[in-house]
Amino acid sequence: MKSMVLVLAATVAMAQSPVPRPAPEWKFVQNSGKATALSAYRGRVILLAFISTQCGHCQRASQVFEQLSHEFGTQLQVTEAAFDEGADVAAFGKRFGLTFPVSRCTGEEARAFLGIPANGRLGTPQVVVIDRAGVIRAQSERMGSPILQTPDYLRGLIKAVIQRGQK
Repeated sequence: MKSMVLVLAATVAMAQSPVPRPAPEWKFVQNSGKATALSAYRGRVILLAFISTQCGHCQRASQVFEQLSHEFGTQLQVTEAAFDEGADVAAFGKRFGLTFPVSRCTGEEARAFLGIPANGRLGTPQVVVIDRAGVIRAQSERMGSPILQTPDYLRGLIKAVIQRGQK
């Protein structure tokens, strides 16, 4: 019985909110102090990534996201939130030539949005795809999902979410 309770406790501690689900409201605050609400992007598919500016995977994924933002134009809104302490998001965006918003947040804020327990470790980047109506349609697993960082897979996923919203 005790081992069953421990297994259940470990499963709950590692759980995250199921998909699909409504995206919680989120405010992106950039270095300039300008805040933009996630709901301001309704009507477009949103690719949101929670990143660490020091993470090599995040850096490469940001370049993929930039490419996709150009390919899909106004149908897709890409945005990132860096949760590493002391992140210089302006320098990060400039270094990688990012034209989409990059803001800062805390790890706790990222976990709350993702539906991950407060003490849960996160793999980076955490990628979320939200449909035009504000419903999360795809989300990285807690320790990361490398497939959600690849151009071909993301391109197909975004196309499917766009087409689903047009029916």
